[in-house]
Amino acid sequence: MSIVAELVKSVVDGVMREVKTKRARRRKKTTTAGSTLKKIEELLRPAKKQTSRRKTAGTRSAAQRKRVTTRTKKHKKSLRVGKARR
Repeated sequence: MSIVAELVKSVVDGVMREVKTKRARRRKKTTTAGSTLKKIEELLRPAKKQTSRRKTAGTRSAAQRKRVTTRTKKHKKSLRVGKARR
């Protein structure tokens, strides 16, 4: 029995050593000159300006337009009334 246990132990130790020493090597992604240039150009490009609310309001559906108008009316009214003046 001790011979079998010793044999199993030596096999397990050998396998564990192999697993520990052989690790998968991972390659670093190399960036090409074109991709680097593209990233730099994106950073240098000016930010897009926000479209005006008039332009976006024209494309809204009728139900959404009603919701937006009631919300803005409530907000404007809350600014005028009470202690919460700004």
